[in-house]
Amino acid sequence: MTEASPPARSLGAATLFGAFRGLAIAALLLAASTARVVTSGEREIAASTDGLRAGDPHAATEHARRAAGWYAPGAPHVRVAYDRLIALATTAEGLGDREASLYAWRSVRTAAIETRWLVTPHEGDLARANLAIARLEAAAPRPPGTRNEPPAAVEREALEALSRDEAPRTPWVVALVLAAAAWITGSVLVVRRGITAGGQVSWSRATPGIAITAAGIALWLLAIWRA
Repeated sequence: MTEASPPARSLGAATLFGAFRGLAIAALLLAASTARVVTSGEREIAASTDGLRAGDPHAATEHARRAAGWYAPGAPHVRVAYDRLIALATTAEGLGDREASLYAWRSVRTAAIETRWLVTPHEGDLARANLAIARLEAAAPRPPGTRNEPPAAVEREALEALSRDEAPRTPWVVALVLAAAAWITGSVLVVRRGITAGGQVSWSRATPGIAITAAGIALWLLAIWRA
């Protein structure tokens, strides 16, 4: 087996170095983003605690909802935020303050929906909030002659409406990401393999990249339409 020539070894080392440098930059960006999410979430929790101490449950609820929105997997402030929102909701309902309870439960629902992507990290909290909102809305006083259905039927209809999933369907979101990756990969292949050092286009070498790019664009358009 012949040993790689110095230019080839140099090119391989440069490629490897470039890949590791890209990974290092990505790790730094991820760390900075995570730090911002956690510090912002902790700041909102502190503001929510100040609202509780000041006897302002509305402010406590609002800041807890914002804290829940600063989502990062495993971040302690997220669970604190959901627990606080649920406690505020159940306490307000126990005191007969329906509007405050609804506001807190809707905050739970909003935060859970805002932070879902391929999965719903707080699906259990979302389901609990939907049940509570439907129950509270069904028990609300209704003007005479507006609705004749029993409260159970109103609650069932409200829960069906709240549980309706109108988010993009997960398989097509995954397809969207794969399509973008194929689009980029194909374009890179066309540039790197289909264009010679003299600037001429080699169609035979560019064809695979063109095919991958075209497939990526087609899948991307389909995913956008179906998602």
